[in-house]
Amino acid sequence: MSQHDVIARGRAATPGLQPSIPPQHPLAALSLGAMLEVVPVWMVDEAVTACGRLQERVRALPSRATVYFTLVLWLRPGEGYAEVLRTLFAQLRDGTGHMQWRVPTSSAAVKARQRLGPAPLRVLFEQLRGAHAALHEPGMSAFGRTLALLKVSVDGTTLDVADTAANRTAFGDPPRNGKGAGGRYPKIRLVMLVACGTRAIVDAAWAGFATGELALLGKLVRRGAIRPGMLVLADRYFSGHPQVAQVVAAGADLLFRAQNNRNLPVVEELPDGSYLSILPSANLPSAGDRLRAGSGHCPRLGIRKRQARGLRIRVIHATVTAAGEDGEPRTESYLLLTTLLDARAAPAAQLVALYHERWESETGYADLKTYLRARQDVLRSKAPAGVAQELYALLIVYQIVQIVRARAAREHPAHAQVDPDRISFTVTLRAMRRTVGMYGPEDGLLELVLAEIWGQPLIERRPRSKPRELKGTPAFARAVERTPPGRMTYVISTREPRLPTSP
Repeated sequence: MSQHDVIARGRAATPGLQPSIPPQHPLAALSLGAMLEVVPVWMVDEAVTACGRLQERVRALPSRATVYFTLVLWLRPGEGYAEVLRTLFAQLRDGTGHMQWRVPTSSAAVKARQRLGPAPLRVLFEQLRGAHAALHEPGMSAFGRTLALLKVSVDGTTLDVADTAANRTAFGDPPRNGKGAGGRYPKIRLVMLVACGTRAIVDAAWAGFATGELALLGKLVRRGAIRPGMLVLADRYFSGHPQVAQVVAAGADLLFRAQNNRNLPVVEELPDGSYLSILPSANLPSAGDRLRAGSGHCPRLGIRKRQARGLRIRVIHATVTAAGEDGEPRTESYLLLTTLLDARAAPAAQLVALYHERWESETGYADLKTYLRARQDVLRSKAPAGVAQELYALLIVYQIVQIVRARAAREHPAHAQVDPDRISFTVTLRAMRRTVGMYGPEDGLLELVLAEIWGQPLIERRPRSKPRELKGTPAFARAVERTPPGRMTYVISTREPRLPTSP
């Protein structure tokens, strides 16, 4: 299976795979609309069979139909089971309007989801994950032919789950806010590694709220999601030695922001104002130190030992001034750490300009939580297995939309080499949503979707500035007053080189 373009794959299923629904059965005609071009029938049957979830007999909602229903729930967020079932099964009417198969009841759908479990959805997500574009395509790589590193961004978010005893046991009680008052819903924490060019999910890890983003990053590293040929972008929360060391050990390069007051020694000045330095190791003793100390006290490491065990990095100091059409200019200092040590191959100014693509993960979360999830703020499942199934379905539908966006950019008939950033996520989502319940060849339905996308103007992502304060607060209102929304211009300046003067 190609990691770069699932749509372009051959459709040959596993040899000997039996369809989960007999071809002559009325439910065999049930379709996911244009989504079937990305998730064909054989892929769903493969996942169901591999996980041992194939039904013994064809009921109101056999396994394949249950997978479809679980995915369509995220195309109709906020709607009840009965309405989603009517939408999905509308395609089974004959020419006279008579239903060839009765619409299942909501209780049948609940039981079918419980029988299916989360495993087939997890398998489908693992098959679909990836960047879904080649390095040479627009927006995908950094530094062109010199390095050609795949740009990826990592960040985390949280999702609310239904407040039930089972979910509290699995994911923890609702977190408390700063005033100590109890929260309303338990939460799960999600960390995604997204390709900056397509915003497709390279991989994702999740757990209960008590598990931090740093632990989930380690999970992604252990699974091999981060690998050589990648340039990983992340904010300062990930800039500690353990996380940097994990990414370096995986063979990837990184560009992380760090705290501005971080004191890193200048080992060697570079002509572009950046300098080589050492990122000290953590001040906790290693396992070998503890073993040598035996039962005695093992003191924390001093700075010299930490630097001796540290990582060789490059440090970039920069300031970014954002000036809007109205309001006050705003200047912010940045301290960036990178493992790209060659200032000629990766100049400091280019790295600073590149860092803003870390926000592609934030834009991806906006796609997932604001536009796709829409009004459904809380996952509806009341048990942990249902939460897992629902979350994987959400990630699958998100990934399908991003895959179609990437194809629409790649095959745009009027413009060659279109950056996927210029294709609207919401236009793609709405076009895909309308094909659910329509009957026809899946490639024909996808052509309808692509034609609708191509009929819309290519969008331009304007330079913008957004306050960091929480919306609806007085601090947010003051920030908007100081810098009203509008087109922004940015000026980037880097630290002047401090090379030794000749005698």
